[in-house]
Amino acid sequence: MPIRRQLRTAAGRVRRALGSVDEQVAPPSVVAQPPVRFDPLPPLRPFPKAKYVFVVGAVPRRFGGRTASILNKCRLLKQYGGVDSIIVTLNYSAEIDDISADLRARGLLVDGVEIVNLHDFFDDESVVTSDPVQHEIDEPGMDKIRDPDQEVYRYFEKGVYRLYKRFDHSGRLIVRDWFNENRGRTRRDEFNPNGTIRRTTYMDLHFNKPRQEIYYRANGVPYLNKWLVVNPADRSTRVERITEFDEQGRPDRVLASNVELIHSYLDRLIGDDHAFLTVESRRSDAETLTYHRPNVKQVYVLHNPHLVLPGDDVDNVRPMYQPVLDRHGRPSQGGQGGQGGQDGAQGGQDGATVFLTNAQRADAEARYGERPGFRVIPHPIEPVEPTPFADRDPHLVVMLARLDEQKQIGDAIEAFSHVVASVPEARLEIYGHGPDEVALQRRIDERGLRRQIRLAGYTKDAAGLLRRASVSLLTSKFEGFGLVLLESLANGCPVVSYDIKYGPSDVVRDGVNGFLVPPRARRAMAARVVELLTDTELRRRMSAAAREIGTEFSEQAFVARWSALFADLDAEGWDEGTSLPG
Repeated sequence: MPIRRQLRTAAGRVRRALGSVDEQVAPPSVVAQPPVRFDPLPPLRPFPKAKYVFVVGAVPRRFGGRTASILNKCRLLKQYGGVDSIIVTLNYSAEIDDISADLRARGLLVDGVEIVNLHDFFDDESVVTSDPVQHEIDEPGMDKIRDPDQEVYRYFEKGVYRLYKRFDHSGRLIVRDWFNENRGRTRRDEFNPNGTIRRTTYMDLHFNKPRQEIYYRANGVPYLNKWLVVNPADRSTRVERITEFDEQGRPDRVLASNVELIHSYLDRLIGDDHAFLTVESRRSDAETLTYHRPNVKQVYVLHNPHLVLPGDDVDNVRPMYQPVLDRHGRPSQGGQGGQGGQDGAQGGQDGATVFLTNAQRADAEARYGERPGFRVIPHPIEPVEPTPFADRDPHLVVMLARLDEQKQIGDAIEAFSHVVASVPEARLEIYGHGPDEVALQRRIDERGLRRQIRLAGYTKDAAGLLRRASVSLLTSKFEGFGLVLLESLANGCPVVSYDIKYGPSDVVRDGVNGFLVPPRARRAMAARVVELLTDTELRRRMSAAAREIGTEFSEQAFVARWSALFADLDAEGWDEGTSLPG
């Protein structure tokens, strides 16, 4: 084993051995950090004439940083570059129209940007639709209760939970779930805008995962059937068999995978136009990495670190990131890295990989070498009006994060138990949802901190919270960037964050607009929070410094970088001589 690799491996073992003990921090790395290169800020260039398609698995109703960044990106490309775009969700959803209406009402989805589901591109034009079907809220023989903040109803039959219904912004039924006596979901029906069923899913009664899905045309005739298999180890599902039906509902063709189906849908969406296909989720890579069309250039955005934790071995790439990095990380057949060649599967320059920080690109290039297709485009932040310092709650600390393992909310709870020992009036409000919610509430209760720490649920007003708070926390294991850090600083809220890969050290100037502490150093984090809460002048100074975000993260710089990337890809040319498949 090369000596450099041995040293990296040894350093990794030391960090892992120390990482689980609070206040024990790994010694300085014996391995030199990869050299970081910085690209000059390009001028804003005209966007090439093409379709701009952004691919993600889903746009959840309650979304986090990645979805927010995609919506913001499309908004800015339209605002500064006049670019119309399409956000394509690969996972089937009957709620896209309703979610889109909510996003437009909130100003997050602007004119010229559309969210579609690929299943909406099934060729259904020749089918005569039936008359609209009206679904009533009441169910005979059942009693209902409505959620307080949304058009959701739950139905009980003699005390037994039987049925769930969600209606959209126009009062149309969009989802209906059926349950057995054990509260196991047996079937889900999803509806077209005219009230007809568009998909029925039959569930695995043990894992609550789909086992069979039937997709319907607007006239009720099926056009697709999917069989799915559940992996008991991680409860993931995979498509086992797909059957397509003709317009009379008769079996017509059998497909062996979901990839082939997705490719046919992408062909219908893109057609013969030049298109930039920007893939925002690694769970979508399986469908897109094998999608090779002469009129399509692909861009892959990395929203999370690509290295296996603790991230000190640049050769230890997370398995789900290896295919996308290999795509643009290897030299083309022409011999020059990323230049010439048109075989995307072999590393030719038919697209690019976008990192959110220079440090992450440096780690990737330490393994793959410097590549023209490796670009850095950090998240932008919109300038906001400063909040009067006197309007901030001097005792309020906030977090905005999913309640899951990555965000390590338990560390924040542990740190805050030390904070309140010094500042009894201190309060921590944690905004977000996730699978760890019950366990985290139990942890809060066990420490007798229910009055000081509150799990406040999902919020649509992150900016308002950050303008009200005095400190924000970030305790993640890892981030691709940590957009919440920029949001905090833009709103004048100093940050106390773990110094993790990647993002915190890019935006937080330690001791100026916030503090960086070693990962898992909960007492050190508590000490910094206490320092801010008890020193009014320090808090005032850091709040003012937080708003001084440079042009590096401006909206104009963000759009200029994307315009340069798309213009460079366009200038490489398109393989016009090759006909489209099929």
